Amino acid sequence: MARPPAPPSPPPHYRPPGTPRPLPGALLPAPEHRPAPSGVSPVAATAVAVLTLLVGLMAGFFLGRAYDDDASISSSSTGTIAPSPTAPPATPPGDTIPQQPPGAPPSTDLEPGGLGQFDDPIPVGQAYVLGLYEIEVLGVTRDATDALAEFAPANPPPPSGEQHVLVELAVRFTDPNGLGSPGAIPFFVSDGDGEWASFESRCGLVPGDLRDTGFIEVGDEAIGQVCFTVPSGAVDDLALGTESFAGPLWFALP
Repeated sequence: MARPPAPPSPPPHYRPPGTPRPLPGALLPAPEHRPAPSGVSPVAATAVAVLTLLVGLMAGFFLGRAYDDDASISSSSTGTIAPSPTAPPATPPGDTIPQQPPGAPPSTDLEPGGLGQFDDPIPVGQAYVLGLYEIEVLGVTRDATDALAEFAPANPPPPSGEQHVLVELAVRFTDPNGLGSPGAIPFFVSDGDGEWASFESRCGLVPGDLRDTGFIEVGDEAIGQVCFTVPSGAVDDLALGTESFAGPLWFALP
């Protein structure tokens, strides 16, 4: 036979019927103390809370120190990173170099010295390395009026008292790591007093114009002509010049 269920326990502060009302100011019965559902005593719970607080404070302290150290390193190392190593720069264009190292194109044993000055130009038929190019004068036509008119009848004759002069050049590129443009090399002529640049000429269309040469690479050779319009009285004393880092470099004309 099953037992009847136990009567529910009275709620806190329950006063059975007939019990006199407590006097004002009397203490009410203390509520029944119930243990924490986890089974942890209040002292243990307090210790855990204090330990957790201490661990949090220590972690925050060390994280803050680490952040300050990183910030200090970052601010103190700004601008002190060493640049990455680079290959040594190649010889810049326009720097006069005689054709002497092993493997250089043949036909020269010249020393730098004063060679290439207007009074001591590169000899006719002598190639010379100028920066990334080897330049050689092949020939000259001191009165090129007929040659220009034959090539293009619409070419204008030279102004009175002047002549068109054609200079034939061979240009070779010397850098194995790039391309060269012979047409971009500046050329001019001088008699020691005046100077006349090719881009100022009034020659018209030029047969085998060096300016029309495309890009060339190491081992290639471009042969072409450059035209100048100069006073007739200066034609016999002309030397051909181009620019270098040390100033104009001069070639003798045949």
